[in-house]
Amino acid sequence: MRNRKTAAIFGFTLIFMLIAGCGAFQGGRNQPSVSAEFAATGTEGIVMQFVPDQPPPKVYSGAPLTFLVEARNRGTFTVPSASFYLTGFDPNIIPGFQPVYTLREPLEGKTQFNPEGGYTTIEFTTSNIALPATMPNYKPTFMLTACYFYKTIATPLVCVDPNPLDPTPDKACMVQKVYGTGSQGAPVAVQSIESEARPGGMYFRIHVMNTAGGTQQASGTVFDQTKTGACPGGLQYRDLGMLNFKASVAGQPLECEPNTGVLRLVNNQGTIFCKMLNIPQIPAYQTALEIELSYGYKSSIATMVDIENIDFAR
Repeated sequence: MRNRKTAAIFGFTLIFMLIAGCGAFQGGRNQPSVSAEFAATGTEGIVMQFVPDQPPPKVYSGAPLTFLVEARNRGTFTVPSASFYLTGFDPNIIPGFQPVYTLREPLEGKTQFNPEGGYTTIEFTTSNIALPATMPNYKPTFMLTACYFYKTIATPLVCVDPNPLDPTPDKACMVQKVYGTGSQGAPVAVQSIESEARPGGMYFRIHVMNTAGGTQQASGTVFDQTKTGACPGGLQYRDLGMLNFKASVAGQPLECEPNTGVLRLVNNQGTIFCKMLNIPQIPAYQTALEIELSYGYKSSIATMVDIENIDFAR
């Protein structure tokens, strides 16, 4: 009898463990491997870096020269197309380079499923360095420039108060003088928003800044999005610092200045003035102020290579 009880207890315990194990396995299988919560942060777009020793710091004439570059989209906007230009060298001394590389497919932005952003490699190579016999060495600074279209999307929450003169304190939200917005996963950021409630409307000052690439190793320039084909060498002064913008609340466009929808950044900064009129006379409420900025962007990195002439006539 005791043996039967022991066997029964053991059997029930084993069945319970198997059921619990299956449940845990099933839950682990169905649970997503990444968090569905994702915040669009960061102040970079396409970020480039030369692969170590590609090229090496010193090469010799007659030997091949190869540049291998890693490019990653550190922002949240998927770049539909981008071109990369290798400049800074004399093509008579270093012939054979195809100095332009264009992406064959879009470069994905950061998402909850790809938090590092899209990645690609770029290669420039030539098999012939032809230094004149009288030149002992050549030390050009090679510059790699990326030219591409980008967007910034910001959706900060703001308080809309149709009746700011109402003294009652029990409101769902209070209008703040300044809203900090942080970064939005793009090289141009909506830095802050000033808001003011007046009888008859809400008024917003939207402060925009080019973060200049987000790193000390790279520089970034905003330019007119219609002039991407002129980048890098054909841009004019009038093209620089120009971006297009849209602003709306709950899908309703706001009246903004400049009324052309085009803003020029001065010293990498600019301000958009918007107003929200004809607000229904309802109690104060919180909503999203939707801001879209679109622009061309140019960023560069550089490296120097010491090319020694093995045929130098001494």
